[in-house]
Amino acid sequence: MGDNGVKRSIRLFLLVCLAVLQLQAEDLLSSIMTDMKQFNEIATQTKQNEHYQPYIISVFEAKELEKLGVSTLKEALLLVPGVDMATDNFNNQTPIFRGSNPFAYGQSKLLIDGVLVNNLFFDSYSEYLSMPIEMIKRIEVIRGPGSKVDGINAYAGSINVVTYAEDFEEFESNDKVVFKYGSYDYTMGGFVKNFKSKEFKTHIDFYYQKDNKNISSGPDGLSQGALGPANIALSQSGEAPLWLDEYSLGLDVRYKDFRLKARMLQHKQGSAYGINLALPQKSDRMKLPSYYAELGYMKKIHSFKLDIKAGVKYDAFDSKAKLAPDNLVLGSVVFPDGIYGEHYAKQRVLYQSTYVKYSGVAKHTITIGYKARQERTIQMSSKLSNLATGDATLVDYTLTRPFFDKDASRDVYTFFFGDEYNVNTKLSILYGINYEQTSYEDAGFEPRVSFVYHKDFKNIFKAIYSNSHRNPSWQEMFTKNNSARVGSTDLKPEKVTSYELAYIRNFSNDAYLQANLFYLANKDQIYNSVTDPVYKNSAKTDIYGIELEFRGHILPNDKVYANYTYTDGSYRMDGSSDSNNLPNVSHHLVKGFYIYNINPALALSATAKYVSSKERVETDLRPKLKGYMTLDTAVNYKNIQYGYTLNVSVKNLFDTDVRYPSSPNTYVNDYAQERRTFLLTFKKRF
Repeated sequence: MGDNGVKRSIRLFLLVCLAVLQLQAEDLLSSIMTDMKQFNEIATQTKQNEHYQPYIISVFEAKELEKLGVSTLKEALLLVPGVDMATDNFNNQTPIFRGSNPFAYGQSKLLIDGVLVNNLFFDSYSEYLSMPIEMIKRIEVIRGPGSKVDGINAYAGSINVVTYAEDFEEFESNDKVVFKYGSYDYTMGGFVKNFKSKEFKTHIDFYYQKDNKNISSGPDGLSQGALGPANIALSQSGEAPLWLDEYSLGLDVRYKDFRLKARMLQHKQGSAYGINLALPQKSDRMKLPSYYAELGYMKKIHSFKLDIKAGVKYDAFDSKAKLAPDNLVLGSVVFPDGIYGEHYAKQRVLYQSTYVKYSGVAKHTITIGYKARQERTIQMSSKLSNLATGDATLVDYTLTRPFFDKDASRDVYTFFFGDEYNVNTKLSILYGINYEQTSYEDAGFEPRVSFVYHKDFKNIFKAIYSNSHRNPSWQEMFTKNNSARVGSTDLKPEKVTSYELAYIRNFSNDAYLQANLFYLANKDQIYNSVTDPVYKNSAKTDIYGIELEFRGHILPNDKVYANYTYTDGSYRMDGSSDSNNLPNVSHHLVKGFYIYNINPALALSATAKYVSSKERVETDLRPKLKGYMTLDTAVNYKNIQYGYTLNVSVKNLFDTDVRYPSSPNTYVNDYAQERRTFLLTFKKRF
């Protein structure tokens, strides 16, 4: 073969190679485009699903909240329509949904990756409200009875925190380290890490944070006679210790059809406004540790889906503080150095649940199952200064004057049947019934039915009828020998019947307007007071209102979110025919944020909240608690090349005086909250 033949052979070979490469490139490009289309469809479906669910639900993505400078779960929840915040003398902060009993705990449930974390002592989750937003991927909030997790039927609302353990099913890595520094010498460090192998998948998150927050407060409850008229002159004003010191380790392990979820939270905080309403010392503290482990097994067998879970949870109330000032007088005994106390109660919950979903009947998904809980106090101690002599030295009163029932126990059994019936492509109906039995008062049968009508992509309608209850917390049942609160095992569950209507107008995949009407009929609500410290079922409350929620854009590079809630109603105490205006509830809540992305690296944002004034109960002669408006700002810089993000934010820019309402005859000027603060956040992804 001559040179020309060789050249022709080479040219032919190159042409064939180019043709093959072109075909492979086209196939590769086609494959990539197909995958991208599939991922986009999944993302779009996931975003829309919240509107098709049979609940009134709001979803917040943590990455968006981080741009706003939102630092904790509490700050995120304050953006939710209809949600306000309340606190007490422990600084046991509680999100209030639609004005439902602001001085009660357990009105809402908090779940982390589907695990209920409300503590047993208060039935609250104040210790988790400080969870850093960087540990969270998404927050799903249901307003009204119900939840997205089988066996959890919340009273006023439920919050499901989804961590980055969910990333097992995704390609993008969210492994990171986080450092923060801010006002009150706040420091925080933490990380998120996922490990994946062929069969094992492991998620770990860890954080440690502390501050030295002390806020000017008072006069304390002694000024209102909380410890008797003889001690009014001992009332103090000063710095309330609201500092924080905590760390947490979370673990999520999956192996085939098994999953282990575990978390350890060691939470310590200042004694706030005083256990007995006397302003404590700065070093006085309260610990609220929380530990849980849950093992689950989920298996799909033909048309059946089996979900079995078993878990254990420990929490404790652990207080060490000066309970009363020097020279206090109780009866004929004078305490020249004041009264000191150490109180400890450790609780354990064992639970097991089994739920089966069956989809073998056309258009139906039937769920049936049960959940059993065993609740126990497993350790209790009570020490006080000598009540007979007035000497400050601690005496062990665990057996003779316990602050809590050391044998407290309760068994709870819940049974559920439900059916999701997809009538056609436009209409779906979810109906079901809960039955709960306890070793005290039973909640009984609680039916629920919801309709979701998907007229078309732009128009979605919902109608929901539901019943739920709140079992009394252990503080409300088993507290003893306390001048501010006395428990009663005769309490019945609080009950609510809810009626809701919703309309959703979709403008695009990420822009919508939602309007909700709600009416809540509450009965057997639990209250106590300084003048009558025994907890009782003593009130009926009717609450109604409207919620408007908008998410969308003004410009191509921005994001806008806004909501408005109007709440009103009345309450009536048992034995009285008189109805009174709804107390300690803001009639108007307005919230929103604006993010402007200057470029892919730099974003500016502003967050505004307005909370209107709150009326008092009719026996409280104080004027209304003033409303307030706050404005937060943030600058977010993302270095794409090196994978780090820097955020600088200022909260409460105009230094507004924010206060949460106090009960009558306690802190007359209510509970002061932090004013203007700043926060610097550094995040590095790997």
